Amino acid sequence: MRSPSKRRRDEQAAERKRVQDQLARELAGAAPKATASAPAQGLPGQAGDPSASAGWSDQIRAKVRANIVLPSDLTGNPAAEFEVLLLPTGEVQTVRLIKSSGSRVLDDAWERAILKSSPLPKPAKAEVFRRDLRLVFRPRD
Repeated sequence: MRSPSKRRRDEQAAERKRVQDQLARELAGAAPKATASAPAQGLPGQAGDPSASAGWSDQIRAKVRANIVLPSDLTGNPAAEFEVLLLPTGEVQTVRLIKSSGSRVLDDAWERAILKSSPLPKPAKAEVFRRDLRLVFRPRD
């Protein structure tokens, strides 16, 4: 019989494995593409090719997701919204929480993941680049 702490570690390891597998599928292109509303959530005021903007948004989300360490006691799928200022090189200059998920621990985890992801991917088309981004993250999306 396993102890409660061993069982919890096993459950956490299984969840990490599930998230890593999902990320690998997304990065490989096996996951469904973002919905039409994703660019509006991720990159407001976009000009130019909407598919290029959506692709850039997907690249940014994938890179940040690769660096997030989600709290083990997370319930639901709360959204956190951030304003991110970029340099032309893709390096993150500042991150500011716009709308909290309701969990300080989760908000801090997203912020650390954004900073750790610097430099963020640059868009395939230069005219799509925006210095100021508004990014919305949900742990289960």
